[in-house]
Amino acid sequence: MGMVTVALTMDPPKVGLAARKKERTKRQLAEAAADLFHERGYAATTIDDIVAAVDVSPRTFFRYFPTKEDLVVALGTTSLDLFLDALWNRPAQESLQVAVVEAIDQSLAAGWEDTTRVRSFLVLLQETPALRARWLEEAYGKRDRMAAVIAERTGTEPTDLRNLIIAGTITLAIHTALQAWADQDLEPTPAPFVYRGIEELAAPLLPK
Repeated sequence: MGMVTVALTMDPPKVGLAARKKERTKRQLAEAAADLFHERGYAATTIDDIVAAVDVSPRTFFRYFPTKEDLVVALGTTSLDLFLDALWNRPAQESLQVAVVEAIDQSLAAGWEDTTRVRSFLVLLQETPALRARWLEEAYGKRDRMAAVIAERTGTEPTDLRNLIIAGTITLAIHTALQAWADQDLEPTPAPFVYRGIEELAAPLLPK
């Protein structure tokens, strides 16, 4: 989303059974919430509704998500994390544009296949200003992680203005493309919109 070099030369850390169970419970809560938000709406869905769907206690819910807003953010950041992880592991010799497109390919295949859930999440963001603000805050943090990946590929610093601008632009392009897809009903999958968004970045956006 020393990152690329480390990812290519070291085995990933082993994840214990307890950690996998926690991640599974967290994912189940997020997915159950997504379904309930789609069926009933965000405001009408309570935390009690969500925990009942997963058969856990409210105490377990709050162990993972301090608020409902945090849960909604988790729904979206899963896809962003998939993309960033894929970008992290792209071969160092690839151009940044190729690496980004290949990472999008992988994340689309792994995490965005449920288009109904993706669309309902995007609509939820549009209709709920507080959630949209919280989501943008989270995406801003992902920008810094992406800038670090770009810096490793280019031998520069993550805080370099160019890296931050590139990372922020990629993040915004993907989000804008997904929203444009959600606003129409002719194209069944978001992939063409996302690829078009990245293609636009390869051309000068502010020609002289």
